[in-house]
Amino acid sequence: MKFLVLILVLGLRRLDTSWPLWLANPQRHQGWLQQWGNRLGQGQRVWWLAVLLPALLIYALTCWLDGFWGQLVVLLLGVILMLWLAGGQSEFRHVDELLVRGRMNDPEGFAALATDEFDVTGTPDDPAYQSALTEKILAREQQLFIAIFWLVLLGFAAAFLVVLNRAWVTRAGDEQANHWQARLDGWLSWPANRLLVLSMALAGDFTAVMEKMRGHWWRQEHSGQPLQQVANVALEDSQASGDGSLSAALDHLESLQGLLLRCVAIWLILAALWIIVI
Repeated sequence: MKFLVLILVLGLRRLDTSWPLWLANPQRHQGWLQQWGNRLGQGQRVWWLAVLLPALLIYALTCWLDGFWGQLVVLLLGVILMLWLAGGQSEFRHVDELLVRGRMNDPEGFAALATDEFDVTGTPDDPAYQSALTEKILAREQQLFIAIFWLVLLGFAAAFLVVLNRAWVTRAGDEQANHWQARLDGWLSWPANRLLVLSMALAGDFTAVMEKMRGHWWRQEHSGQPLQQVANVALEDSQASGDGSLSAALDHLESLQGLLLRCVAIWLILAALWIIVI
């Protein structure tokens, strides 16, 4: 059932459709936490009641529902939940649209779309702009891969807990930077991030990625190599040539899109094997 939900969610996110705001709003998780914060005040109670308690309820519900109709309800509610967690709009489709506008020699449209979807401002032929856009795309995809990892490994409740805990840590900011929820976020993200790096190695230059990650595999994410550097190595593209043209940026963006799509294919194969084994 989890694999079917995953396939449906990934397919629905690629559709060019108008999703309701509660699925398309990039601040939907922060809005959820803010609603609880308005009722409870700021502090740890928000985490316990808005993050942990719903995760436990989701786990209990999925355990309780059984039989054909129960699994049908799980399928329906699971698709809705994962769309809410991952967002109704696919980052892959946004990148496709960026590539189309860039290939049509429309830098203004390219910049406008990048601002709307990835919150990146500047001039598209600026290397710093291109690096910031790549970083934003990878960050969005990284969150998707983390949600997929925990969905397949432990189910809907785990995916909810990981995504909402990350939103809570982001909302708390520096005030709670050293709190245990931040450490929990690091540990929950670590295995998915390492599997993503391994997927990039399998989908790209395996030897170069292994060399880049030497000595960093067992470190927490903030101590390891940035994902952007790993992606560049996997693509055999260090972006050190200094070519800041829009054409070069589009070539890199297209290569990155292909790399991430191959990573998705690897993850789907691994998910299918895991579900078959268990």
